[in-house]
Amino acid sequence: MATTLYSDEIRSVDLATEKFSTEKGLVLLRPHQACCKAFYFTIPSGCYALVSRHGADEEYTSPDGTKSIVWPPGLHFPHPPWVRVSNLVTQSAIVLDLPVKACKTKDNVTVNIDIALAFRIMGNSDLGENPDLVRKFVHELKPRGLEQQLRDAQDEAVRALARSLMHTEIYGIRSGENTKHIRQSVVGASASASVDAVKSVRFEEDENDIMKTVEEGKEMEESTDEIIPTSPGRLGAEPVARRVLDETLVGKSNKEDRDAAKSATAAGVDVTEYMKQRLNKQFMPQGVEILSIMIESCRLPTEIESQMEEKTKVISKNAQQRMFHQNNMQNTRMEEEVVTLLQTFEEKKLQEETAGIEKINEEKVKLNDAIAEAKKSEASIREEASAKIQKLRAENNLEVQRVEETIATMRANAEKEAAQLEALTKLEAEKKLADASLTAEKNRADASRVLAVAEGVVAPYLAKKNVHTTNLKQMDVYRSLAHNENVILCDSYDNDVNLVAVADSILSDSSNNGQNVSRSAVMAQLSLMNRGTSGLFLRDEINNNMELANGR
Repeated sequence: MATTLYSDEIRSVDLATEKFSTEKGLVLLRPHQACCKAFYFTIPSGCYALVSRHGADEEYTSPDGTKSIVWPPGLHFPHPPWVRVSNLVTQSAIVLDLPVKACKTKDNVTVNIDIALAFRIMGNSDLGENPDLVRKFVHELKPRGLEQQLRDAQDEAVRALARSLMHTEIYGIRSGENTKHIRQSVVGASASASVDAVKSVRFEEDENDIMKTVEEGKEMEESTDEIIPTSPGRLGAEPVARRVLDETLVGKSNKEDRDAAKSATAAGVDVTEYMKQRLNKQFMPQGVEILSIMIESCRLPTEIESQMEEKTKVISKNAQQRMFHQNNMQNTRMEEEVVTLLQTFEEKKLQEETAGIEKINEEKVKLNDAIAEAKKSEASIREEASAKIQKLRAENNLEVQRVEETIATMRANAEKEAAQLEALTKLEAEKKLADASLTAEKNRADASRVLAVAEGVVAPYLAKKNVHTTNLKQMDVYRSLAHNENVILCDSYDNDVNLVAVADSILSDSSNNGQNVSRSAVMAQLSLMNRGTSGLFLRDEINNNMELANGR
């Protein structure tokens, strides 16, 4: 919340948005000439921009030919360097704090009242406003002049309001929960109203309107003990709101204070609306629209606040005592009601239990009757079922016999047909086998004859082939023997001579190689010894045989 309105200079147009958003109370910015670029310049959004040529205001010509003193945001190109942005005015709403100190009430008590005022600078052509209002604000009203005029107007109206009320009523003019339903309708209507609608309001020039408004506010509400209707007043067609009060907490001894507070609340709401209308009449022609006015707080001297606080404490204590008494009485009534209810419940419980027993007996009788009827029905059903079963069995046996006879007949016919088919099949098979045997024998005889003829033709050739094959195999044997170094050739057919030649060859090879005695050499020696001794044994045997023969 801003406490003062002022203007400032800025070195670059690009910083205008940040400066307006961070500095409260800043309304007008004047860019330096050095921040204007050659042949072009830019204007940020959210601002009214005035452009000058050599110090004189330059109008903007739109594509449709209309002219406006306010230039739109964006890039403007081409323009010479002496055409520049001279003033930037914020389009945002500004909340200004306007405290009014040392106001005298009707009973000469000093009170300090804080007022918050929300306003905006007019000139938005999209809302049907005249853009020339921006130039009028910049060159005629200015931020300091606007602040001073607002303070003077607010000071006069607030002091007149305070002078019309007692110090006990002063807290009722604050804009809070008590006036929320009225204040919302007032602020909502003022924020959405167009300029033409605001200008159509006719104001009274006489300063006595403030007192008149206060008196009307006092007459608008009639207090009762339980219901407080809120006045529709002259602020709009608001419906009458009704609210039931808790007399135990509020009490009945301070009815006059409540009536005074309600009147003060109505007076505060009406006076803030009146002040807003009067300020709009004064400042709209200068390009400023007042959006809303709110009375934030009222501060009385410490001694008087203490007295009022003590009075409130006494009322609260009385209300607390009444609450305790009422609570005790209510607890007693509740306990009595609980006992009564318990007795009632016990009686109802006994009645329900008795009725339940009777109901159980009745249901048991009904159950026994149902069981007997069920057993009777069961016996009847069993008899009927047994008769049906016997009938079905007889029919089934008859059908089975008929099916068996049919099956036997079919089986006999099938066996007869099978025997006939089997005999025919055997006869045909034997015939086919005889034909096949005859054909096979003929084929074998033909084959034997062909083979005999073929063998007679090829017999000489086969004999020559066999001789040739035998000769080739002999040549292979001779070739292998010729290349085998271990073969020993002998010209004798005597086995003993051949054995001696082989043994001699083996023993000669073993002695020439200088090797150890091999197994072959041993075997050769053994063969020679065996052959040599066999002659001796044979001779001895011959001599013995001869001696035996001579002895005989």
